[in-house]
Order: sequence, then C-alpha cells, then structure tokens
Amino acid sequence: MTVALIVKSTLPARDFTTITQLGLKALNLVVTHAAALGPRLPEGLVEGLSEDIEKLGEAVPGAKQARSEAIAATSAQNVALEYGHAQMQQIRAAVRRAKAPADVMRAYGIGQKVNKTNVRDVKATIQQILGRAKEDPAEAASLGILEKDLDGLAQALVAITNADAMQEQKRANAPVTTQERNRRGNRILAAVARIEGAGRMEFANDEANRASFEALGAGARKRKRAVGSAAEVSREPRVLEHSSGAEQEVAVGLQGGHQKVDQHAHPGGLPQVAVHGQP
Repeated sequence: MTVALIVKSTLPARDFTTITQLGLKALNLVVTHAAALGPRLPEGLVEGLSEDIEKLGEAVPGAKQARSEAIAATSAQNVALEYGHAQMQQIRAAVRRAKAPADVMRAYGIGQKVNKTNVRDVKATIQQILGRAKEDPAEAASLGILEKDLDGLAQALVAITNADAMQEQKRANAPVTTQERNRRGNRILAAVARIEGAGRMEFANDEANRASFEALGAGARKRKRAVGSAAEVSREPRVLEHSSGAEQEVAVGLQGGHQKVDQHAHPGGLPQVAVHGQP
C-alpha cells in the first residue's frame, strides 16, 4: 500500500523541537510493533519518517542561516548604496557650484530626484555621470572632476551591482530553505498521525498499548474556549420585571445564578436585596 502524505509548506502547528520529539516517539512505537502495524501503514512511511527526522535537524538551522545571510546581504547593499550616493552627490554639488551651463548640469543628473535607498535610482545617476565624463573628459576636468573621482565612482557602481545581486540571491534562497523545513515538519506530523491512528485501531482492546499511541495526539488540537462557563458573566443580562401593588420584583439573569431584588416602600427608598443561586 503506497499512499503519499499530503503536506503543506506553511509553518507547522507545533514547534520544531516538539515535532522532533513526537517523530522519535512514533518511530520507536512503529518499530516496536512493526509486525502488527506494517499492514496498516503506507509503504515507505517509516523510512521516510526516519529520514525527515534526521534532515529536519539540518533544515532548521539551515533556514535560520539563510535568513541571517539575507539580512547580512541587505546590510552590505545598504553600505554600498550609501557610499556610492555620497560620491555621486558631491560630484553633482561641485558641478552646480561651478556654475556650469544648464545643459551640462542636466547631463550630470542635476535636478533629478534620487532616492538614496533605491538601487535603480543611484545606479542610473552614477552611470549618467560616468557616461558624460567619458564622453567629454575635458569638460569634466574643467569642472574639477579628476580621474580618481571617476574611478571611485566606477568602483562604487560595481560594489552596488554586486551587493544587489547577492542580496537578491540570498532573499530568493531564504524562502526555499524555510519551505523545505516546514514541509519536513508537516510531513513528520502527518506520519505521526498515521501511526497514531494505526495504533489506536490495532490496540483498540489493549488499553496499555493504546495509551502510548493516543499520547502522540495529545494536545494536537487547540482547545476551544468554553462558551457560557460559570466564570464568565454575560455582558447583556436578561431582565424580567414583575409588578404587583407596592412591590416590584426584578430578576436579573446571570450565568451561574440570578439576583432577586425586592423593592418595598421604605423611608429612605432603599430596596431589600436577596441573592439566589450564589454562595
């Protein structure tokens, strides 16, 4: 009997330490009762469970490492952007202070809005400056722009490009690693559930053995909050009013008991209160 376990790549309902412990317990039980449970379980389930438990130990730290690398790559990209943007801005400021003609200033990107945290914006402006300086080196020299300035700007462009590529790669790898970890965790839980079910049926009349399998599913389902518990008081009490002569009885329905209020004519106008159904 070969039946594929249906699993998702979403975060499992249990933490990964608990999943590993449940998997090991289930594996021990199914190995101990292999002869009895074998016909009830899909082919390859036990072998797959053993492999998933082993691989999960690698997948969990792998997912954490992938996220850490993605964060580090983003940080490196930000540093490269900041460095390149600073150089670019100073060159544009120098061109502006040199009172260059309007067409020259436009050629150096002056007047364009540049988001210093946007890779595309910063790279485009740097490339524009480098392109203009290469096209007219004499003009660049007349504006005080030296070869070392252009070399530094070119290096910043390379650094930004490389950092951006690395960041994109790490960001792409992180979800894949996380999904692999989640799938293994969910597959272990699915295998544990199958083993639990097989054990419950096999040992239906053997309470001692059945209890071991039932324990695999203990706490797996979230408990629903009790509705209408005695400890919870209704926010909208039920009010019944009865009038008879000078006496008015008000019964306020509460969960866990009710209050009976007898109102008589008293000099001070204060009612007598009798509480029923409460200690």
